[in-house]
Amino acid sequence: MEENDIDRILAASFTGEKLSEEERCLLEEWKQEDGHKWFENELHELKELGKDLKSREDKNLVFARIEKNVRKQRKGRLFIRWSSIAASILLLAGVVGYLMYSQESEDKTMQLVNIGPGSPKAELVLPQGQVIELDSSSREILLANHQSKVTSSKNTLIYGGDTDSVAVEYHTVRIPLGGEFSLQLSDNTRVYLNSGSSLRYPVRFAGGVREVFLTGEGFFEVTKDNERPFIVKTEDVDVSVLGTSFNVNAYPDEKMVATTLVEGKVRVGYGTQKYDLDPGMRLVYDRENGTADVRVVDTELYTSWKDGYYYFKQESLEKIMDVLARWYNLNVFFQNSELKSMEFGGRLRRYENISYLLEKMEGTQDVKFVINGNTIIIKRKTD
Repeated sequence: MEENDIDRILAASFTGEKLSEEERCLLEEWKQEDGHKWFENELHELKELGKDLKSREDKNLVFARIEKNVRKQRKGRLFIRWSSIAASILLLAGVVGYLMYSQESEDKTMQLVNIGPGSPKAELVLPQGQVIELDSSSREILLANHQSKVTSSKNTLIYGGDTDSVAVEYHTVRIPLGGEFSLQLSDNTRVYLNSGSSLRYPVRFAGGVREVFLTGEGFFEVTKDNERPFIVKTEDVDVSVLGTSFNVNAYPDEKMVATTLVEGKVRVGYGTQKYDLDPGMRLVYDRENGTADVRVVDTELYTSWKDGYYYFKQESLEKIMDVLARWYNLNVFFQNSELKSMEFGGRLRRYENISYLLEKMEGTQDVKFVINGNTIIIKRKTD
């Protein structure tokens, strides 16, 4: 059983979601493992203690006890996976927050905790395996073979022009959750990378084509070159251009891969199929059935993140929380699966605390956000 499976099942169990027969069986199997018996006992005691919690000070005492128990478990039971324990602490924190909330008066509005936005940060991975941490500071990056001049200025990694070197090295930039960064490639093409994304690219472009490899989401402003098309390759689709601005969303954990064209012209290919897009068009490829849907859209909905804000229009709560979870580095759990289909609209400045948007949502729908640290449990107000 995968660790993320049991984490999801535990979260659903703790927050009152109905489990399937298969999920109940997996949960019972997990409980029988010796390495997790201590956690089940801790949970039982925590539930009893939760009935008497009156303040955040009480809650902090519980957290301290859990952390002490974990440290003891790590010393005494080396076979317990730390990742599972860490996830358990996180889930227990959510349970405590939920129990405390249940004790509050029904007519008292909970004050939402501020969760700060992401910031410029990335990792530059060199061919030899060296990893260089990047942030908003300025620096020059020295490469072993001096193949290209590379500098990091504010939140942009900038590559100089071509050199006389014959060999071509590939670099990779990885963006963590809660991060963002941009690149200026050797041909002056600009790439904006969103949270949880990565781009593999050559330090200089050689031959008759310019190819880069994207995972996650990126916005591209491609320098025009009639002799050398620019190709963004993802696991499922390729996007070919000469000079244009477009957005590609290809997160590996999502069902769809989407290309949204702002300016110019692009060709999107998958398998033997090819589609030419005009400005204002969006192609969505379905990974499960291998089909594509092309339509005219409001491109601002899909590219606003690059300009410093999010724009949602009749979007499901599940999709909105997926977007926000990457940028704010959140763990999101729905107490009731029906809440996922609730629709909302509005704008959120990308660098604001998340509480502003959540308060707006609470004011317009029967939904409540219970926040503890970076964990958000979503429930109905009336539950």
